[in-house]
Amino acid sequence: MFNHHQKGFSLLEVIIATFIVAVGLVGILSLANISLKGPALSKMRLIASGLAQEGVEVIRDMRQANIEWDNWYNAVADGNYQVQYNSADLTAYAGNPLKFDSGTGLYQYDSGNNSAFYRKITLTKISDNEVKAVAEVSWRIKGQSTSTLIVEDRLWNWK
Repeated sequence: MFNHHQKGFSLLEVIIATFIVAVGLVGILSLANISLKGPALSKMRLIASGLAQEGVEVIRDMRQANIEWDNWYNAVADGNYQVQYNSADLTAYAGNPLKFDSGTGLYQYDSGNNSAFYRKITLTKISDNEVKAVAEVSWRIKGQSTSTLIVEDRLWNWK
């Protein structure tokens, strides 16, 4: 009988070991990638939340500036709008990104560099005494799908 004593590894053993190490490295690199993107995603969500809330508050301020409900209600049409903090004008939504002014740290449509954020305000007359205001902020981080955050409020004829 022949007695074979193998010293070393077979090709199959080397391939299997290489595969196991590669799978482990891919897992580690994926976790590292996710942990690096996490803070950036959280920052974007926080900014989007503020922009959505600001949009609804601008609409609420417009409503409160018009003491008479009928005056405001009749001036508003169902539709999509863009608003900014320093204006009482409703402008038709054009799909333009908000600009970030690094000097003031504010987002607006007038000046600054284009940001990743788009804000659309949708106004819908529910009844003669109620208007629904929806602020939808969307953004896209490079290499990811578009994210959207929505804030909804109701404006009432409270007088």
